[in-house]
Amino acid sequence: MRKYETILIANADLRDDEQTALIARYSGIVTGQKGILIKGDCWGKRKLAYAIKKQTRGIYVLLEYAGEGAVVNELERNLKIDDKILKFMTILKEDGIDPVALEKELAELKQRKADESKVTPPSRDEAPQPENDQPEKDAEIAETLPEDAATEAKEEN
Repeated sequence: MRKYETILIANADLRDDEQTALIARYSGIVTGQKGILIKGDCWGKRKLAYAIKKQTRGIYVLLEYAGEGAVVNELERNLKIDDKILKFMTILKEDGIDPVALEKELAELKQRKADESKVTPPSRDEAPQPENDQPEKDAEIAETLPEDAATEAKEEN
């Protein structure tokens, strides 16, 4: 199994629900071909370096997945016939991926994100207030002074 990354540029006129549907559609193609979707991320609307199909802006979408060559072929076949897609590019990131280890890693990552979302930062009222510990510091300093230094000072006087 290999790890791939496909970046596609969609037409900038897509609404938010259409963008979500687009990511869901291509994610479904990956999982339908027995691939493992690692990440599907929309980077938002950006200015293009040059005009593509008379468009100067586009919506960038990143799909990171693992699978065999058939996954890439089917995904690219669908991207070529979709009028909403201006351009796409697929790169091979890694070869020889263990699917069991990858699924285990994804499950751990998902669990970690769920745990982090449960932890909420304390509100301002609940935050611990700094205490005035100056008397404690004075007592510690007095304890650390050697007794000989105190007696020598008395003898000199």
